[in-house]
Amino acid sequence: MSPEKPVAADLHQAQLFIDDTWIADCTKVGRVFHQPRKFPDPVLRADRPWERWAPCLFGTVLKRGDLFQMWYLTWTRDSLCKVCYAESVDGITWEKPDLGIYEFEGSKDNNICLMGEQGGGIDCIGVIDDPEDEKWPLKAIFWQGGEKRGLAAVRSKDGKHWDWTPGLVLPGWGDRTNVMAHKDNGKYVILGRAPGMRRDYGVRLVSRTESRDLRRWSKPKLILKPDHEDDARLQFYSSTAFRYESLYLGFIERMYVCPDKLDAELVYSHDGWDWRRTRPRPRFVDWGPEGSWDGTWLNLGTGGPILHGGQMWFYYSGRSGAHGVPYPLNHGALGLAIMREDGFASLQAKESWGWVWTPPMKWPGGPLLVNVDPRRDLSAHPNYGCGELRVEVQGPSGRTLKGFASEDCIPRTSNLNSRSGPVRMPMEWKNQKSGMNKHKGKVVQLVFHIQDAHLYSFCAGEK
Repeated sequence: MSPEKPVAADLHQAQLFIDDTWIADCTKVGRVFHQPRKFPDPVLRADRPWERWAPCLFGTVLKRGDLFQMWYLTWTRDSLCKVCYAESVDGITWEKPDLGIYEFEGSKDNNICLMGEQGGGIDCIGVIDDPEDEKWPLKAIFWQGGEKRGLAAVRSKDGKHWDWTPGLVLPGWGDRTNVMAHKDNGKYVILGRAPGMRRDYGVRLVSRTESRDLRRWSKPKLILKPDHEDDARLQFYSSTAFRYESLYLGFIERMYVCPDKLDAELVYSHDGWDWRRTRPRPRFVDWGPEGSWDGTWLNLGTGGPILHGGQMWFYYSGRSGAHGVPYPLNHGALGLAIMREDGFASLQAKESWGWVWTPPMKWPGGPLLVNVDPRRDLSAHPNYGCGELRVEVQGPSGRTLKGFASEDCIPRTSNLNSRSGPVRMPMEWKNQKSGMNKHKGKVVQLVFHIQDAHLYSFCAGEK
């Protein structure tokens, strides 16, 4: 194998196997998309008068320093949507502090941190972590109703008290909106329903706009819509987007219409604009049993996964009903689903050996790190695995480099998914003390030899 041109990439970022970027050729290897495991109980329930309809994660969860912070929506039969604030030190047990800002039924003893202006409703808040702005390190975008209908932007010092600056910035945009929780190339990014969407297409779609100052926004560009492989009634209710290592990832919120149910599908992009769908378009998180709190509607928060102890934590919103289902049948809560770091997809070989050849790459120096699980069945005990991974290093001509053959490689045979340690571990070769650092600045190809194991990612470690 000797493809001509090296792949241009920052190899110090994890290279995932969600698409074929890093597969020049392979044999007896299959791609597996994985689902996170759901925490068995909701992590946040409706237990206050202002939440008695259902808490909803048309909002954001961030981990800033040692503190988890959550912004979520609530509404009742008698009051419009409002934004509430919660915080946690472990991400499981959440506190709802009395903020004393807004009045509800005669009292300010509540955790409401934001309500719409002039009696209008508020919906779909996305909070942005902006640490470069020391004075206002948090921004937020949300939809508001009333006379000033559209998307508004606000800012905060602590996430509890919000300053209405600059206010309404995108009049006429629709209510279901997500933002990227961190700036992308110095710009704030909105994914939402641009004006004219229903008029031009007749269905819900996702458009992107961006801004450097929250005031002036680019012309919206349509980035996601259903295609001929979808059911004709399927609509894209919304989509999230976030940067994860070498890729942009996101979750389409799929609205099936008949039956009226919603779920999430993983999508990816190399530039944040041209989005691709995974095959065979699996559901990222399964619905709960029919009638349960997450049995009908399931959407993920805007912030993407929180990396925590070698795992990715995804916070999601579940409801027992969708559109037009009356109280109390439409109840819900907020849940947590957990996956190993880089664990979106793996390349798996089963009983016999499989091989994956990468395209050529210019090695930046440092060790070769891999994220691998040497178990055929991932439900097995973490320490019970019979598989292994070996790596062969070839030059640009396809010839194996001396001392870097598969038989020279010290195999990886342990499950590296530790709650307290790294999941990407170095590959080593016998009698090669400097390892891959020996090939710094050179064009190489990697050949992964896999048996009864799942390979999730590879990257270059620090020199």
